[in-house]
Amino acid sequence: MKRVKFVQLGGSALALAIGIGPGIRRMSNLKTAAPVVVAALLIFAVTCSKGVSCSDTKNASDDCSGTPTASHASATKPTAVPPNITAQASLEIKAPLQGETVTSPVTVEVASTHLIAAPELNVPNAAHYHVFVDKVPFTAGGMTIPLDEPGVYHFAQSTLQLDIPPGKHTIVLVLGDNSHVRVPESEAHAVAVDIIVVQPSPAQ
Repeated sequence: MKRVKFVQLGGSALALAIGIGPGIRRMSNLKTAAPVVVAALLIFAVTCSKGVSCSDTKNASDDCSGTPTASHASATKPTAVPPNITAQASLEIKAPLQGETVTSPVTVEVASTHLIAAPELNVPNAAHYHVFVDKVPFTAGGMTIPLDEPGVYHFAQSTLQLDIPPGKHTIVLVLGDNSHVRVPESEAHAVAVDIIVVQPSPAQ
């Protein structure tokens, strides 16, 4: 009767059926048994080199899984693109400066990052400058700026010369569209400076 010896290796059972019994002992030539022993040793060596088999569903480790685990997955996620929000245009009175003492005529220098063009050109989405001198309150956003009211000036250049009498005065700068409707505060804030106008000295 043949005996079967099982070798447990990493969760896989290797059955080595080696004929150990009267049949081998009765062999007169040892060379006949040698190939059987060599074959068994080769099978044993190959099994040891492979380790645990993924086909052994009872004892297979997590490394055999085709699904990446949390340690394999990327920790970064794509950042959502923020909505396209139009930046607010800047509006600035570069001269005269706040609290400055000046003489008449007063040169008002302005600047803006908004698209500026004369209203008669009718450039889409363009605006032009409007200055209020001592007009407080002045025209609110979304309302039409008067065209023929004293102390209200419309222009598209970066400078404007004003004849202002001596004394304390407030200059307010806003933007208006091609129809002279004031641009809302959400697009361009109104800016203002307080100045003092004096009589020029005799040397001037």
